[in-house]
Amino acid sequence: MGIRNLCYILRFFSIPRSSSSFHFFSYTPLPSSFLFPIGCSSLCSSDHPFAHSSTFHSDINNGCLSLALHLHTRKYFSSYTYKSYWFRPYATPEQVSHIIALIREDVDDLGSELNGMNVSLSDSSVVEIFQRLACERVSALRFFDWLKGSDPELCVDPDIGALFVNNCGLLGNYEAMVPILSEFNLKGVFLGMKAFGFLMDMGLDKASSMECVRRVMDVFNEVGGVYRSCGVQLLIEMFGDSGCFEMAEFVIRTAGRKMMHYNVLMRILCKKGDCARVGDWVKEIKRCDCDPNGSSYDFLLSCLCKNGKIDEACQMLETMEKDYGLADVRTFDILVNFLCKCHQFGLALKLLDKMSLKGIEPSILTHAAIIKCYFESGKHEEAHEYVIGSAGMLSYSSNANYSLLATLYLKNGNVLLAHKVLSEMMDKGLKPNFSVYMKIRKRLEKQDEKDLSLELLRRYSSLIEK
Repeated sequence: MGIRNLCYILRFFSIPRSSSSFHFFSYTPLPSSFLFPIGCSSLCSSDHPFAHSSTFHSDINNGCLSLALHLHTRKYFSSYTYKSYWFRPYATPEQVSHIIALIREDVDDLGSELNGMNVSLSDSSVVEIFQRLACERVSALRFFDWLKGSDPELCVDPDIGALFVNNCGLLGNYEAMVPILSEFNLKGVFLGMKAFGFLMDMGLDKASSMECVRRVMDVFNEVGGVYRSCGVQLLIEMFGDSGCFEMAEFVIRTAGRKMMHYNVLMRILCKKGDCARVGDWVKEIKRCDCDPNGSSYDFLLSCLCKNGKIDEACQMLETMEKDYGLADVRTFDILVNFLCKCHQFGLALKLLDKMSLKGIEPSILTHAAIIKCYFESGKHEEAHEYVIGSAGMLSYSSNANYSLLATLYLKNGNVLLAHKVLSEMMDKGLKPNFSVYMKIRKRLEKQDEKDLSLELLRRYSSLIEK
């Protein structure tokens, strides 16, 4: 909607048809407090329902944002496209209410009636119209068709698109969803839960709700692309987050009982800490001749850890190793990190030994958990030895381990030992984290250790030059 707001600001300009230059009617510096509240939508407000939209865009689409702004601005300057709409005054609240009444009454020639009002609609007014129509269960289809002709830029905004799709769903007009979703699909834009929230708001009985869900899934299949790949996951998340597990299971069953979909639901249950239900789902998956994978058991393991069930979590690890051979770096990382948080350091070290025997390299987060656990227990030398040992194994995380240890020494008020750690790692050809390096240098200078600071500068510079 920012492009549309920019175009509103451009109402201050006079643009000669025969020249590429433009001039002010009169030049008076305008403060931002005057310009932007006039053209800016309430959608920009942190309190607006779309301020934290679940809509996401492809990287390609995001990458073209500045180019799209540039091209649109040039088009506006050169062709006067949509000037008959954009140069009209914004509708007053009374006029917005009149527009809603016209739509509600389903007048014969809605487009002519709206054009005859000789007003344009602000972003917030358009949102208000869609929201009122949704509350009253009035179709927004004819209004949206008129808006596409009057302000096409606004109709490709994801928030407005989500409002329109939601309105179609509330009225059971699934066919009208397909063209708008197809247009967003071509742009790599997925409208998210706000577009399909009507499935939670209609208050239907079980059979009717299932029929609506089935029709939405048919729409996803017809549109294809990102909607076919992500639509089922969205429905599972939406129902799972709301506690409608029966509907979530219906979506999974309708989509063909794929393991990846079961895992979506189990991840939600894990966040809720519902170990019993996660375990039940693992059993359900087996009964449906669908083999749980490593992620399935990792979710259950994580859930057990979250609920403080250490013994059960350790037993689960043994089962995963013995019966399924599924324990991998992620599995060990979950349990080691949990044991460190619970101060079960002995068990955490035993798991590290087991990882070493299996040739599994711990992740950076697991190394960090061990180093912090040593340090917080007052075993600074042991932490240092651990960092040295991991570097000796040519660990990919050696730089991070040394930088973390230096940071811990610095936070503990021992800048000389922090300097020693950085010197040691640079002796091995490892480059410290830049922010850590700078903090230690500044602290040395504050403590009048300028020679040591210059030494770090020299050694760090020589590493960069290599």
